[in-house]
Amino acid sequence: MASYYEITSRGALIKGREFNFSNLYLYHIYNSSEPNQQQIIDNVSSTAMGGLTVNNWTVYDGVASDATLVARGQGLHTYAGNWHCSFTLGIFEETHDWAIVGGTGEFAMASGVIKKTVYERTPEGTIIELTIRGFCPDF
Repeated sequence: MASYYEITSRGALIKGREFNFSNLYLYHIYNSSEPNQQQIIDNVSSTAMGGLTVNNWTVYDGVASDATLVARGQGLHTYAGNWHCSFTLGIFEETHDWAIVGGTGEFAMASGVIKKTVYERTPEGTIIELTIRGFCPDF
């Protein structure tokens, strides 16, 4: 395996932290001159089945006019008798992270975080430095 790859056994008990968010308000804006969701595939039957909508929902820390935009729910929702939503909830922070959720083989049930940092911007694109920290339970 490459020299930048390392797996270390851990004998400690797994500890975790609980987090709770409350008083956050997600806005579905669909009947406006500036909607935050748009149907991209119309339903084709009288049951409305088959509709597909892309969303960029806004999440605020309150409902007052001075509430702060704290996140966006970005993804899709589809209708097949009930709505199914699949989206990423992006919290606005200065650091940018990706979650590690699951895996296969050597990385079965992996969890962790990938920290992304812009290393360099070029005319062709962006070079992003990744720092990966994760955990895989032993089976």
